Amino acid sequence: MLRSLVLFATALLSGLVSPAHAQEKPVRILLVLGSPKFHDIRTFAPTIEKVLDKVGGFKVTRLEPPADKPPNDDAHMTRLADIKRADYDVAVFYTTGYKLTETQERALEKFVEDGGGLVAIHGASASFGNSQAWMRLIGGKFAGHVPGTHKLNIVLNEIKHPVTAGVPPFAVVDEEYNHTFAKVERQVLAQFKERPKGSKGTNMDVVWVREIGKGRVVYNALGHGKEAWENPAWQQLTVQAILWSAGQPRQVVIAK
Repeated sequence: MLRSLVLFATALLSGLVSPAHAQEKPVRILLVLGSPKFHDIRTFAPTIEKVLDKVGGFKVTRLEPPADKPPNDDAHMTRLADIKRADYDVAVFYTTGYKLTETQERALEKFVEDGGGLVAIHGASASFGNSQAWMRLIGGKFAGHVPGTHKLNIVLNEIKHPVTAGVPPFAVVDEEYNHTFAKVERQVLAQFKERPKGSKGTNMDVVWVREIGKGRVVYNALGHGKEAWENPAWQQLTVQAILWSAGQPRQVVIAK
């Protein structure tokens, strides 16, 4: 008991937890994972969970392929048909590939319309390519990138939005994504300052948000590998995206 109190007091003093939020119910996250090996879901999950643990106030449930199956096995995705707002506050997708049935599409749409949050990271825009509903939800679809990773300079369009509050312009080593955009409203929060040599992209959008019904959606094109996941600015963007989409916006401090 004493040790728990000491740890809690340390968190308060370090700025990772504030008294106003310490007693709130945790944000319930469904972390949806699955990809061919070029996106390492097995490393991504514990990396982001460690960040969330340090910030505090989250409860994560993974929806992922079993350890004895390939990382792009699809059996677990059938459970998306049962996603409900009563069970989760936000669904975070770190996925690539797959397909959605009409039942799964409608379940995801209803989850957001009913007030659930949706945070789609990196390859999530290259997921569910058969689904126009998914493209509309997140606002776009992956349309290619320059091979390899590059040092990318990111600038913030909106510095007062809860997702980007306190995040400075930053550089990150990552893939440079291009997108085809759905004909829906998007509020762009961050962009590439410039694209790397050889890019065919003309639009600079990197992070954007949408509001649908009672729910909120965030897409972040960054997040290919550890160079991004361990970047404090990327971590802050991701945590604040989860909080805003869950309806509990606040600025967080990421310990370096």
